[in-house]
Amino acid sequence: MSYVSRGLGLCLMTTTILASGSALASVDDQTDPRVARLDDVVVTASATGVDVRDAPASISVITREDIERQPVQSLAELLGRLPGVTGGISPTGAMSKITIRGLPDNYTLVLVDGRRVGNSRDISYRPDLGRQDLNWISPDMIERIEVVRGPMSSLYGSDAMGGVINIITRKIAPTWRGSANTSYTWAEDSQRGDAYQLGVNVAGPITDTLGLRLGATYARTNADEVNISGSNGTGGVVNKNLNGVLNWAPIQNHNFSFEGSYGLEEPLAPKTLVPDRNGVLVPQGAFGSKTERTNFRASHEGKWSFGDTRLDIYRNAFTNKAMGAYGGAGEFEEWIVDGLLNFEKNFIWRHKFALGGQYREEQLTNTDTVGTVPVDFNGNVVSGATLKGDTAAIFAEDQITLRETLLLTLGARLDSHHRYGEHFSPRAYLVWHPAETWTIRGGVSKGFRAPSLKENSAGAATNSGGNGCRGLIGMVARDKNGNPLLDGAGKPITYTSGSCWMTGNPDLKPEESTSYEVGFSYDGANYRFGATYFLTDFDNKIQYAPLGYYEGRWWTKNENIQRARTKGLELTGQASLPYDLTLRGNATWMIEAKNLDTGANLITTPEWSGFASLDWRATERLGLMLSAQYTGEQLSGGATLTNSHTEFDLTTAFEASDTVTLRAGITNLFAEKISGTSGDGYYSPGRRFFVGLTTRF
Repeated sequence: MSYVSRGLGLCLMTTTILASGSALASVDDQTDPRVARLDDVVVTASATGVDVRDAPASISVITREDIERQPVQSLAELLGRLPGVTGGISPTGAMSKITIRGLPDNYTLVLVDGRRVGNSRDISYRPDLGRQDLNWISPDMIERIEVVRGPMSSLYGSDAMGGVINIITRKIAPTWRGSANTSYTWAEDSQRGDAYQLGVNVAGPITDTLGLRLGATYARTNADEVNISGSNGTGGVVNKNLNGVLNWAPIQNHNFSFEGSYGLEEPLAPKTLVPDRNGVLVPQGAFGSKTERTNFRASHEGKWSFGDTRLDIYRNAFTNKAMGAYGGAGEFEEWIVDGLLNFEKNFIWRHKFALGGQYREEQLTNTDTVGTVPVDFNGNVVSGATLKGDTAAIFAEDQITLRETLLLTLGARLDSHHRYGEHFSPRAYLVWHPAETWTIRGGVSKGFRAPSLKENSAGAATNSGGNGCRGLIGMVARDKNGNPLLDGAGKPITYTSGSCWMTGNPDLKPEESTSYEVGFSYDGANYRFGATYFLTDFDNKIQYAPLGYYEGRWWTKNENIQRARTKGLELTGQASLPYDLTLRGNATWMIEAKNLDTGANLITTPEWSGFASLDWRATERLGLMLSAQYTGEQLSGGATLTNSHTEFDLTTAFEASDTVTLRAGITNLFAEKISGTSGDGYYSPGRRFFVGLTTRF
């Protein structure tokens, strides 16, 4: 059956791309309210809203209908279906993380309504032990998700070197409205954990000048009841989220907004116990730690005679409630002030200007990794488990209408980092419509990523059991004069195996990138297709490098020692077929994602990946969708980690009334199995079934 399903998936995706298209759910027929339309305005690719066809970047949109179509345990499952995006095909491990155009997950900035979500990576013992910060907003409150592929440092600064994910929430309606949804998912294999979700969202006016929105979600995925190493099992997770927004419009053209949110993510472990690094039996597979997130925000939006303004002051905080077997504690807090001014002027050409600034303070406490060694590799005494930093920035953008069919976007941002000084990030992007249905686009941009608080601190050291110490093998310990150190038997001290300390480096430089892309698209009445080629070179890549034997310990240290390159091709397609059928799809060819100095792959990523769906509107109230997701061979350091595979999903939605929608379906329809997954973060739960209900009131 796996060969049949793989062949069907390749056929479906190839037919879609060659015969049609556009990016998954980024555009669609204007008569179909379920997806974004050609005239939709997107707000992430520029400092002001712009028509999706004029966007100065490669952008895709996931609509509310896509989110509601089937139960989504993580938004990564949806994001992984977009061109140029990989990951989201496993609930834990490397392939649970969303990566854009071959760059690791920490190169992607996550926003909600244009504001930073924050980053919980460093409150865990290691960044890879934490989940990606994608699920801190109730799915029932999401209107759409905009994904920009490629560096956006000219607008958003550090962390946007690979791309941006912007989660856009629903607005408060002029009348009270609400919705509730619930779903239940169970596996054909009774040993696999089931999952269920419940979400409620209400919004409406309190007075003529006050509006309120409240949302809550409870989602639980139970852990598998199988042996982890032998049967590819995984732990579960519980997500609880609360959110409230109060809008106040005391006078015309001015709106004040106050928001508060709370989230709790708690891992659930399978029943299997395995020894930890200290030999203590602990539950295996409880991926991540018990993490609590709180957010508070105050904003003002105003329309003035000279333009529009927005001012945000907000705080994001993460607390690691349980650091697993290590017994430490982790907290991260950031305060951000954002300001933006938009206005238009006509001289020679029409200009849409944006001027803005940002100030950000961050503080990290991690008693499990910061200050855990009494003396660092330089012999300095390490005290305290708290690190602090701040960044200030100004940016400007000019969208120039050279002709009605030719648009040029110029932008730049200047960041001033407390440790790394000033960094300038410019970009230029051109969009040309040579005919009504054709678009040619391309641009060049600079990006950067400042080292995190842990990466730039010599006192932030993580103990490795051996996997992170391989570069030390054969190294001889030496004194300050370069002479070999001898052991008690008079032999040179040489690293052969065992643990080491992986530490940060206060002398690091920011990673820098230069990215180029060029593409075209055709947007006809019945057929759409497009292609984009991208290439990114970046320098000062941060990598752990062997350091040596200091202060009685073996060390590796973050260094700027390597260059890297990613390049690839993104293909998209869509066709409106007879009998109310719509075929959509995309494919990504990751031509290269390598460290140019060592030849190693940057991340675990497939050379080819793709997604396709066939939608059938059987009646006005009944819809069916058959989708296929193809993931090619996973390569890492030249070794094949898993086979190529295609998973099919079959979903249906029935509008029982104007206010009630029933959903049901089968995921992994042909029970495709993934080989070579043990220990590599890949998960093959087999065939699953789900039912769901959404009601609007």
